Amino acid sequence: MGKSISLAFVTFTFVGCLGIWVGGCQTPEQKVEKLISKLQNKNPKNRQSAEAELTKMGTVAVPALIQALQDPKIRQRVVGVLAKIGEDASDAVPALLKTLQYSDVNWHVVEALAKVGRNAVPDLVQALQNPKIRQHVVGVLAKIGEDAEDAVPALVQLLPDEDVNVRASAAKALGAIGNAGDAVPGLVQLLPDEDANVRVNAAEALAEIGIDAVPALVQLLPDEDANVRASAVWTLAKIGTTAVPALIQTLQSKNAQTRISAAGILGQIETLDAAPALIQALQDPDSRVRREAALALGHITAVDAVSALIQLLQDGNEYVRFNAVSALKQIGTAEALKAAEEYELR
Repeated sequence: MGKSISLAFVTFTFVGCLGIWVGGCQTPEQKVEKLISKLQNKNPKNRQSAEAELTKMGTVAVPALIQALQDPKIRQRVVGVLAKIGEDASDAVPALLKTLQYSDVNWHVVEALAKVGRNAVPDLVQALQNPKIRQHVVGVLAKIGEDAEDAVPALVQLLPDEDVNVRASAAKALGAIGNAGDAVPGLVQLLPDEDANVRVNAAEALAEIGIDAVPALVQLLPDEDANVRASAVWTLAKIGTTAVPALIQTLQSKNAQTRISAAGILGQIETLDAAPALIQALQDPDSRVRREAALALGHITAVDAVSALIQLLQDGNEYVRFNAVSALKQIGTAEALKAAEEYELR
């Protein structure tokens, strides 16, 4: 009887352990393979569950996921899992770059590479040499943003590219990175580009770069090309207060067009710091400068300019007088409104 019980116990224990070994004591690699196979399951819940489990496993799952990228049936889902793993999927970057060749998943791959972030940048810089995937790679760098600072020299080299899409994308990426002072000369060269998208992206990039771009932009204010002047004005206005000291200095330029643009930009930035210089500009020998300075003082509601603007109502140029009246109304003090009203009743 005792032997029978012992034999039964041993048998039960062996079978139980065998069941555990077969069902629940699998290695992490085996578990990953099993989960990857479920990515093809017809049941959406099973697929979603497998994706969630693979994501939780993180780096352990990455080697098998890299191999699974070769399977077109589950490639998109595998890319999605790698995107969710994010920075911990950096070992998959070379394989993901190769996967960019497949048009059905390349935008998903862009997202996955962007989620890897800074760790993907060295491989991305190398991949810029491949014209077949270059534009997608530039897009990834734009999504990574400031963490892709090491890619700035390589992106600058793409700014004069023959492909309009590459030029536009490179400019956009440099703007997204922001800290790209070395890119200023190349971006400035794009402001007269024949393609409007390139011009816009270059101007926006310069605006994001900020103060480092101001000297070059100020030099463009008298440019013969109206598009270039407009881009420089827009960009300086968007840069904002950090550009004000340079613009105030520019009001002393010998070039009238430069002074006109500087006054107009200061009005757009709307800072009272510019008021003293703009009040001084009301005495400018060029009526266009006086006109812009008056308008700017109105935009910034410079109360201290009221007396000077009232005097400007005697100016020989009717457009200057008109802007002076408009400015006085915008400033809106009792003295300013009275002067404006009396002028209009003449």
